[in-house]
Formats: sequence, structure tokens, C-alpha cells
Amino acid sequence: MTVQQQDLPPQLGPAERDAWLALADAQTVDQLCAAWLAVLVQSLLHARAGVVLMLQPDGSFAPVASLPAERDLSYLAEIATDALRQREGIVRRDELGHARLAYPLQTREGLRQATPADAAPAAAPAAERLHGAVVLDLGPADDAALEQALRLTHWGAGWLIDLLHQRAHAQAQQHSGQGSQLLDTLLATLDERSLRESALALVNRLGREFDCHQVQLGLARRQSIRVLAMSHAAWFDERTERVNLSAQAMHEAFDQRRRIDWPAPPGDAGPVVEAHRRYAEGQVGLALCSLPLVTGTQVVGVLMLERNRPFEPAELAFLDTLALAVAPVIELQRAAEQGVLARAWRQTGRALGLITDSSYPAVKLGLAVLALLLLVLAVVPAPYRVSAQALVEGSVQRSAVAPFEGYLREAPARAGDRVLAGQVLAVLDDKDLKLERVRWESELEQALRKEREAMAKANRVDQQQAAAQANQARAQLDLVLAKLDRVQVTAPFDAVVVKGDLSQLLGSPLELGKVLFELAPLDSWRVILKVDERDIGQVALGAKGELVLASLPGSAWAFTVKKLTPISVAEDGRNFFRVEAALGDQAPKLSPNMEGVAKVEAGQRSLLWIWTHPLLDWLRLAWWKLMP
Repeated sequence: MTVQQQDLPPQLGPAERDAWLALADAQTVDQLCAAWLAVLVQSLLHARAGVVLMLQPDGSFAPVASLPAERDLSYLAEIATDALRQREGIVRRDELGHARLAYPLQTREGLRQATPADAAPAAAPAAERLHGAVVLDLGPADDAALEQALRLTHWGAGWLIDLLHQRAHAQAQQHSGQGSQLLDTLLATLDERSLRESALALVNRLGREFDCHQVQLGLARRQSIRVLAMSHAAWFDERTERVNLSAQAMHEAFDQRRRIDWPAPPGDAGPVVEAHRRYAEGQVGLALCSLPLVTGTQVVGVLMLERNRPFEPAELAFLDTLALAVAPVIELQRAAEQGVLARAWRQTGRALGLITDSSYPAVKLGLAVLALLLLVLAVVPAPYRVSAQALVEGSVQRSAVAPFEGYLREAPARAGDRVLAGQVLAVLDDKDLKLERVRWESELEQALRKEREAMAKANRVDQQQAAAQANQARAQLDLVLAKLDRVQVTAPFDAVVVKGDLSQLLGSPLELGKVLFELAPLDSWRVILKVDERDIGQVALGAKGELVLASLPGSAWAFTVKKLTPISVAEDGRNFFRVEAALGDQAPKLSPNMEGVAKVEAGQRSLLWIWTHPLLDWLRLAWWKLMP
């Protein structure tokens, strides 16, 4: 909207003319609201003050314009809050009779209008959207003045909302056009095959779109800038003074990692622009804009645009967005043209840069602490011990067997009983043996009588035959008597019954040599370790260790490895070797078959090796299986 002095009605005063011109020339929402409020207040003869509240991004309503600007208008907050809450125009009078008007700025089909205090408000449909409110202090206005104020405020509110919508629509169209322009630029850059061709397409397109007589693209090489492409030029000599000056100017933006404008804006003393000043010497009205192309934490290049008029703020904002979008494209195309070694070197440099820069301090501190901890674990030695399941057994185990074939009569002992030497463990039935003893006693007596009769008759043949029968009967009788002596199975020494419970077999026949009980001494024990086959190589004969029993978890008992059995036993899908160890003199009072965990000393190793060697061994074996 462009309004000239001659376009305004001649009856307007100077203040009104200035207000209308400010309304036409407003560039921002705040300027538009301030000019609109000035026009409205000047149109109302009785208005003493006014304020415009607008919706903020956080959902609150804040004043964007007020008249008079130096006056405290907080006394209008109450009526403004009620108008926003009720979404309708409100008119009130204070104790002095001065009128105050609050009118919501909202978008809907019909607006509810407030009437003077003696009239009832008319019903209106619900609002679609609330933009803000305008509040006026009308002073000692009468009802007619209030009606006029409501009418003008209603018309002005609709006009203000329409202006805001037009500006929002224009901004949306501008953003849409900039988005299309940005997309077209990126597509034109990506459509080329090589980095140089993409750079030429980029600078030529920017030169046309921004009316620049030259656009240059410099590519970062380590810590310097090399000019890669120049608009309207398929070839250029890098050794010329002009190209060197442009490279130095781009280097300023590269070092400072920020956009540099020349001429520098008034009051902006931040960036160093000495190289830009030298480049612009001798060229009147030359405007420069150097944009660093930043991707991640790295500056990949610099774009420098030059033309004969300054760059507008909207153009600079779009160029900042363009630089952010173009930088990854340039980086990807440069990486695509590099070789394998160059890519590896570049990735290594990027990793080192991430380690040494100031980004992600918490993560880097954690990684440093972890690396230090791993170093300590890999260097500091610690005792290494091989763990294994342990089983307690007697150092000597004796078996009590059936002395002859017979029947079980008594079995007072059971597994777990402690017995003394000579204590009866089981008794066999001796009825048949007693009958057999009587039989052989009678056989012996008859044979002796026959021998005496033969001797009396001097019959040597009968005598010898009778003597042989007597010897046979005597031998059988001795055998029966020996069996009778072994009818009771007794303990050979003070021991504990490890195995055997015959209480359910009374009266059952027993075979000769059948094991009835297994006994272990009370004061001599050995420990059987089940060492995994992966750890058996770490166990040596004579090694020391400690045993912790499941029944005594708070105590550890020393032992010494006495024997390594070179035969493995499969159990639960794994192979174990039996290792025998002897307990020391301070061994506790044990019971057979007690279980626990034993640890055998195997020298000094680092903690890291101790914790990781099972996994490393598994990985070595898996790798060996996969190798051809």
C-alpha cells in the first residue's frame, strides 16, 4: 500500500495526515497496530487513551501499541481481561462517570456489539478465532459518543484484522516463493555430475536470482580457502590479484564462521572486514555478502555475492537459509569425488575433531573416564583364581558286603549314621547255618566213631576211609562256624555311613559280595573339583585354593591340589576334569557329599583379562571354525 500526501483528503490536519501515512507505510505488525490506534484515537474526539493487545506465540495477550506512549494504562487491564474472556464488546463507567470501551479483535460471521449501559447486549454466534483486543478510555462521553465509538471501533477492527490477514498472506506467499526458489537451487546443484559443475550451476543461478554481477564459491582445503567457481566465467586464473583478494575476503568469513556484509551495518563492530574493504576499494557502491557453508561442526566452503546495491534484510535471511541447505550438498559431492584413502583420512580427522572440540562435554568426559578405567583394569594385576564346583568325599571309602548268600534279618544302620568300630550294621539270618552246623557235627561224630571201630578191628582200609569222612565233616563244620561268626556285618572303623539303607529289604535274599554299605572315615576328607576343560590348563599340581561350602557360606577353607585326573567327564552338556585336593589341618567337621565352590590360585593376571578371557577364547574358537 502506497499513500502520498496528495492522496489524502484536504480537510485532514497534519497529525491525522501523519497517522494515515504511518498506517500506509507500516512494515511490521507493531507499526501497523500503532498507526491504526493513532488513526482511531484521532477519529474519536473524546478518546483520552488507548491500547491494542495482540495474541503472542505463547498464548498470552500483550500490548503492542498504546497512546499516549508515556502514560501508565494498567487501569485498563480489568476491562480488557473481561472482553477477552467473554469475547464481546464491553462498555463501563468508573466512579467519575468516565466511559471505557473494550472490543475484541476476532474473526467470525457476526460480532456482538455492546450497547450503552441501559441497553441489553444482543446475541451473537461463537467466535472462530480471537486475535486480541482494543481498549479505549473515552473520558466523559455521552451515549451518542459511545455509539459512535462502538461503530468506528467495529469498522476499524474489521479493517485491522483484514490488514493483518493480507500481510500474513503476503508473508506466506513470500515464504512459499522462497521455498520454491531454494528447492530449485538445490535441484539444479544436484543435477550436475561433478563438484565443479555443481558449483558453476550454483553461482550462476544465484547471480541471476539476486542480480549480482559476480558470485564466487570457495572450497575449504584444510585451513585455507581456494576459489572453485565464479559466475559468468567457465575458466579463471587463480594467480590474479582479484582472485587472491576474493579468496582472502572469503577466508575472513571462514575463520570467523559467520556471515560478513560489506558495507558493514552501522553499529556492527563484531566481524573483521579488512579483506572485504581491500576487495571493495576503488568500486563505488559495491555490496558484498560472504556466507560460510557450515555442515555439522565443519566449514566446507564460502559463498561471496557482490552487486551494486545493498542486500535487503529479507534477502540476507534467505541467503542464510540457502547456505545451510547448500552446505551438505557441497560436502556430499566433494566426498563422492575423493578416493578411499582420502575418505579414510577425512573420517579420521573428523573423529579427532569431535574428540578435541568442545561439543558434547558430558559424553566426552564419560568416554575419558571409561578409557581411563579400562587402562587401569588392563595394567593393574590381580590374583587369578579358577572357579569350579566342589564335592566333599572321604579320603578312604570302605564297602561293607554280604559275607555269604543268605537272608537279611536286621539292618539298623542307614546312610548318614555315624558308627563306631565294631558297631553292627546289619545281621543276616542264621537259622539255616545252625541247622547245617548240627548236621556236620553229627556227621563228624559218626565218622570219628567209624574210625575208632576200624582201628579196633585193625582194618586199615576202613580206618582211612572213616578218617577222610571225618576230615571232610570237620572242614564243612569249620566253614559253617566261620559263616556264623560273620552273621553280623560290623563297621571296620569309626566312620559315617555314606551309602546304604536296607530297612526296606528285610527278609530279602542277599548274594555273596553284594555291597550293603559304604563307609568313610570321620577325620580324613578329600575335595573333588569339577574343573571346566577350558580352565584345566590353568590348574597346576600343588596349587593352593579355598573352598566355600553351601552349608557354611561365611567361611573359606584352604586346600592343596593333589591329583589331576587326565579323563574328562561329560555333564550337563559340558566336559569337566576331576581334580583331587586335600583339606588342611583346620578343616571343618564335614559330611560326605557336601557341595560348594572352590577357587584354585592360578597366578597374577590383569582384571580386564580375567573378566574378558572367556569371551575372547570363545571368539578365537569361533573364528577358527569359520576359517577355511
